[in-house]
Amino acid sequence: MKFYLEPELYERLRRLAEEQGVSVPQLVRSLVLEYLGEAGEDNLARRLRELEEKYEQLARELGRVEKDLALLMKRCSKT
Repeated sequence: MKFYLEPELYERLRRLAEEQGVSVPQLVRSLVLEYLGEAGEDNLARRLRELEEKYEQLARELGRVEKDLALLMKRCSKT
């Protein structure tokens, strides 16, 4: 089966696949299965791991922002 997308849509799909570490056909297949309600446990487990990784990354970034803010507040209070 083949289908066609506008170049802009394909590029968005390609970037999303790259972010998830899969090929475009793999991503399309998983999206279709998910839409049809036939996504397997593997897909759900993978998505949960991805969300956990994103949460951990956000927590690390928040920690860095808090440290930077504390340093900035110290510098401002000295002046």
